[in-house]
Amino acid sequence: MQNGQHFIEIENVSKSFRLPGGGVVNAVKDVTNYISRGEVLVIIGPSGSGKSTLLRTINGLESYDEGQIVIDGVDLGHAHTDMNLLRAQVGMVFQHFNLFLHKTALMNVVMPQTVVLKRSRSEAERTARELLERVGIADRADNYPSQLSGGQQQRVAIARALAMNPKVMLFDEATSALDPETVGGVLELMAELASEGMTMVVVTHEMGFARRVAHRMIFMDAGEIVEEGAPEHFFTNPRNERTQRFLREIL
Repeated sequence: MQNGQHFIEIENVSKSFRLPGGGVVNAVKDVTNYISRGEVLVIIGPSGSGKSTLLRTINGLESYDEGQIVIDGVDLGHAHTDMNLLRAQVGMVFQHFNLFLHKTALMNVVMPQTVVLKRSRSEAERTARELLERVGIADRADNYPSQLSGGQQQRVAIARALAMNPKVMLFDEATSALDPETVGGVLELMAELASEGMTMVVVTHEMGFARRVAHRMIFMDAGEIVEEGAPEHFFTNPRNERTQRFLREIL
């Protein structure tokens, strides 16, 4: 353990899934990585490489079979860790928004605050309106998700996560379900959060964003970290043949 030196400590984490037919998929294999406060870590790799599973173990949405994850001194595997509180402090933005379809944009941001953080309705609504203004859709506060574009829904999802005052933000392919013309606005919002010092772990195929915003990148394949380094290393001199092949295909 790197005591006190890192904001997020991932040590020897493994996660497997049992298939309906009886087989086993080793989604994450003995992964170790350390993330500093205020760092932007971008995770890249092919589909099925374990990127999203690793992200979900950091958020506590997936348990892990072996290893240890510690966030700001809190051990996710400890029996007395309040996982609901932890998930509130580790904001996560998904590919498919995960909004409450029967609630307005405003209420999607208000509800988690009142339920998890026990804020008063007036305080939660004030925070929600400020955040909807910040993400550029204050005028859509009373619209339901079905009345919003994909980009607008993702902005609501980001506002909802920020309303919990998270210590870290996780983005799991946050732009992959968006129309091309709306991707840029969401990426700019994410870049703004990064520039303000938010600790972020981002799974993405947006290589331009990664090159501009990431402090460090890792490439995963078959559940393992194959290569790690600064963005310039990845885009100018990747060492591993598998990394080289992936980047040739995606760039």
